[in-house]
Amino acid sequence: MTLFSMLFPGQGCQYIGMLSSFFYKNNKIFFNTFEEASEHIHLDLFKLIQEGPLLKLNQSKYAQVAILTSSVSIYRLWNNKNGKNPSFMSGHSLGEYSALVCSDAIQFSDALKIVFLRGQLMEKITINRPTLMQAIIGIDEKKVQSVCCLLKSKKKLFL
Repeated sequence: MTLFSMLFPGQGCQYIGMLSSFFYKNNKIFFNTFEEASEHIHLDLFKLIQEGPLLKLNQSKYAQVAILTSSVSIYRLWNNKNGKNPSFMSGHSLGEYSALVCSDAIQFSDALKIVFLRGQLMEKITINRPTLMQAIIGIDEKKVQSVCCLLKSKKKLFL
């Protein structure tokens, strides 16, 4: 027997036009899932991911429900096509909620409410607090450390 797992992504993988190929194939599973999500957050989520604006889609409260809904849609399509059930599910940060929904640990409607609130709270705590997180790929670790140390020392000068 072959075991496999599914890993669901966290915030940051959203973009305008995401899942377009599925929607343009007139896939009812995707439309129905996005319609269900839209009812819970009182926003046309399909329109947001297809048309933007990107600034709005990148807001945590919208990005997180968009990614959750996308992940659940893909999983529902997988099941509809008689896909094999994974032995394990996990997710990175926000993706943990997708894993919980897809493994039937929590209802999609509950996850939408939790994730939307989570995004709102994340936005609230960053108001007037400049923050930044970046993924650094393909750069020498020592160079990254030296830049971080330089920035840290300059910050002390401004405090």
